[in-house]
Amino acid sequence: MPALSQEELYLFDTTGFLVVRGAFGPVEVETYKAELGRLATVDPGFANTVRYKDLPAASPVFDRLALDERLVGPVRDVVNQPLRILEGYGLRRSKDSVLYLHGGNSELLDLGGGSVGRDMSITHTYHDGKLYCPYVKTLVYLSDIQSQEDGSFCYVQGSHKANFPLLRSRAERGVRASMIDTGFPTLTDVFVRSGDMLLLNEALMHGTRRKLTDGDRLLLAFGYGPTFLSDWRELDGETSDLRGAGYVDHDVEEDFVH
Repeated sequence: MPALSQEELYLFDTTGFLVVRGAFGPVEVETYKAELGRLATVDPGFANTVRYKDLPAASPVFDRLALDERLVGPVRDVVNQPLRILEGYGLRRSKDSVLYLHGGNSELLDLGGGSVGRDMSITHTYHDGKLYCPYVKTLVYLSDIQSQEDGSFCYVQGSHKANFPLLRSRAERGVRASMIDTGFPTLTDVFVRSGDMLLLNEALMHGTRRKLTDGDRLLLAFGYGPTFLSDWRELDGETSDLRGAGYVDHDVEEDFVH
């Protein structure tokens, strides 16, 4: 039985994401916070941010969560292939942190021998009544984020279906200001409560606002894809994210802002 209704599938198809309100209760949220508190962190290279890496391997609690039907059910409905988990991590952001825009179906991909205009690991397609999205994340929020100043999730509308690359062209024009800070006509925010879950198509260009408030912004993220995708950890023992697949995606806003 599908986990998502026709209306929810329509929203995911047209926006590139879906928020499931109250997916996790207060007791569960506190359990996950406490479990993170006992795990080691690494520096992800983003200011005022720490990362909890490889959560399923680090914790039985998060290993079970990665397979929880509240996460896997919606993912299954938009991947529509046999599933595997690709990554699981946590982020704790404090004041003055920001995650610049990245992703986007049309953005160019840097490879060792040059650039290509199609990243097959992040797409959004539809065929015979089903969506086929090969890289989907579930974001489980452990903090209330009710304003831009809280460091809210933001995205460029329609970018999961865009045809024209945006970030590189801005860089080539010499623009050095972040769209996170200066705005863009279709840059839109999503506000959540602790316990909400956001189902995200990585083909959507997304990031976060700069966090201006005190306190932590805490979330869990689990990435899923078809079983035929390569295991990044086997290719690169230093990392479990996309950079372990042998390429570095430079088409993120971080690369051309101060």
